[in-house]
Amino acid sequence: MKIKNFHQKIKLDENLSYLIGFIMGDGNLGGSYIIRAVEENREFLENIYCKKFFTVFNVKKKIYFDKFNNSYVAYIHSKKIWNFLKELGIPSGTKSRIISVPDIISNDDKILSSFISGIFDAEGSVITMKDSHHKNGYLRIQMKLHNKIITEQIHSSLLKFGIKSKLYNYEDFSMIQINGKKNGLLFFDKINFEHPNKVKKIRAFL
Repeated sequence: MKIKNFHQKIKLDENLSYLIGFIMGDGNLGGSYIIRAVEENREFLENIYCKKFFTVFNVKKKIYFDKFNNSYVAYIHSKKIWNFLKELGIPSGTKSRIISVPDIISNDDKILSSFISGIFDAEGSVITMKDSHHKNGYLRIQMKLHNKIITEQIHSSLLKFGIKSKLYNYEDFSMIQINGKKNGLLFFDKINFEHPNKVKKIRAFL
């Protein structure tokens, strides 16, 4: 799918959809047309996020270490790309409470799957849960967002892929939980993570 008002070679594909999801989760469109992504794992930023960004836009992002937040930041200044990403549905500035799944993404299963993968890589976690019925532990994939609307959209989208999840809405945040090996396998098959730490954790269960 080609996107108007930008270079004709740019298409809404799985790489671009993933980037949109990740930036909505752990990035932003800031002042002076800066596009940021923040992550504790430099390997992930360099080998996954920045490579996808280069594949889509043919530009390299710079990376620096933010010692105050103990995280790495990949960034670039580009009015053209900034406006393009905003046109696709990423709000500028403080966005955590106003983001939603863009309509242009929700219309295609492969595009939607990549978007969900991106936002789970940004905001999701893989946890080993234990209780009296599961002494060896069971898998939980979890994501918290400060936004009820997009959390409910993702919850519904997961069900579209056959993945059952639980949705919890609280005063300050909303949360999705995917429990157990069966749903974990479905998530691994239909969505999956690309973050190396999360891939390693989920594979230990599957």
